[in-house]
Amino acid sequence: MIIALTGSSGSIGRELTPFLSALGHQVIIISSSIPSNNIDCFTYLQLQDKLIPTHVDLFIHLASLNAGLSMKNIQDEIKLTEQVLNSLPALKCSKLIFFSTSKVYGDNCLDFKIHDELSELEPVCSYGKAKKLCEELIYKKSESLQVNTLIFRLPPVLDYSKSGNVGRLIKIASKDRQMLSFAHGETNRRSFISFNNIKTVFEYTLNNLSLFKKNEIYNLSDDGSISLNELLRAGGATKIYSLPYLFGKIILKLPILKNIFIKLYGNFILENTKIKNDMSIKLETTAKSLPIMYK
Repeated sequence: MIIALTGSSGSIGRELTPFLSALGHQVIIISSSIPSNNIDCFTYLQLQDKLIPTHVDLFIHLASLNAGLSMKNIQDEIKLTEQVLNSLPALKCSKLIFFSTSKVYGDNCLDFKIHDELSELEPVCSYGKAKKLCEELIYKKSESLQVNTLIFRLPPVLDYSKSGNVGRLIKIASKDRQMLSFAHGETNRRSFISFNNIKTVFEYTLNNLSLFKKNEIYNLSDDGSISLNELLRAGGATKIYSLPYLFGKIILKLPILKNIFIKLYGNFILENTKIKNDMSIKLETTAKSLPIMYK
């Protein structure tokens, strides 16, 4: 199968590209940071000008400006997706996978909310708002383009590179072994997606292309949820000193620290029953996935 991929230089793309190649697929990279070689790597300008001299069986649109994009960049994110959509007829491609985000449902909060694919979309950050608009654009144009799509909504990704804020925390835990946290970190619940589970989903999807006929949206997350302190223990911390709840309550009254605290100790649970049932796959928990990736 010939697969075109945007976002190959990102944390997921760097690992997904060799994985797809190892499965025996030809991967064509569309990149703004890697020079074109006119063979298996092309620029967005070449994509736009229809200068990629091959057909494509599947297009994976993974690229994004960045998770912290500002309000003024939302339209740029949408234009990037539109550029991919407009290229599909020339590539004779009728299958698209789009990587969205769980942030289309909202952000971390102190309440215990479980988000499934039918939950109301209430994005707060610019990144979540941009991805919601991109999803809408895809469904608006896919019928006229005769394209079947799968949209994966992902929580924070745990990959082999330990990049990102959570990855850096795990890196610290694996080195320092003893960490200071808050009691909230024992009871909060968060969803993550580990790269080993992304591989499981992709291997199934590529072997079952009839899935595309459904044009489905899936929450793609590890099985179950995990507290922050459980995550740190799974990452290698042998001792966590938890400050009492009172300290956390005090921080929550300080506007300058409240958002940071909720980002780390808030709750965000993504329900993944639909993808497990539709694909008949087993997804590992975050606690079981970390030793697989960070051994």
